[in-house]
Amino acid sequence: MAEETLNKFEQSYKAGDIIFCEYEKGEEFYIVKEGKVRITKIQDNKEKTLDVFEVSQIFGEMAIIEDAPRSATAVAETDVKLVVLKKQSFFELLGSQPTWALSLIKILSKRIFDAQRRLRILSLDEDEAKVLDTILMLVEWKGINPENYPSNAPIPFDGVNSETLAHWCGLSTRDCEIHIDRYVRMGRLERNGNNLVVKNLNEIARIVKNKRKLQENKE
Repeated sequence: MAEETLNKFEQSYKAGDIIFCEYEKGEEFYIVKEGKVRITKIQDNKEKTLDVFEVSQIFGEMAIIEDAPRSATAVAETDVKLVVLKKQSFFELLGSQPTWALSLIKILSKRIFDAQRRLRILSLDEDEAKVLDTILMLVEWKGINPENYPSNAPIPFDGVNSETLAHWCGLSTRDCEIHIDRYVRMGRLERNGNNLVVKNLNEIARIVKNKRKLQENKE
């Protein structure tokens, strides 16, 4: 898209500024042009970081799809410049930039699916289940179906460690490390330098399935 088109919708925020709050009505979505934005949510009376978005990434997109309150809070991690698109602006771009709009729709569709997957993780009561289900999610992103994986062949993750998992499942790195250590000792995970390797995907999938079923029965 032409730079002048993006500039029409640009807004700037200082580090620490709140871009939007959880439960607010959502009427726009954002593209990060410069800087970083942190997404947080209050769970069990604690603020947890759900994601950090950087240049060219999109957030707040659910407001384009459905008229619903914000599910989390967005804060400027650094000074940021954002392209802010309201629904009407989005429809204007559909007409003026159809190729860009089609690409954006594909991105939004994937993001909605990923967001729903992460909400399933956060809905689990046990921290251990959250860690294991996050591992399953990352496996799925590699194009592997955990329930139909044909063997126990190791699955290496490049750049995935305790800190990465903690980020995705909304836990502290220390709490996440406790559960990773346990599964390393059990032989279901392995450390390869600073990366993790899944040694027994079928067993991890079975454990998550059982834990989710037990929670549903309690509810």
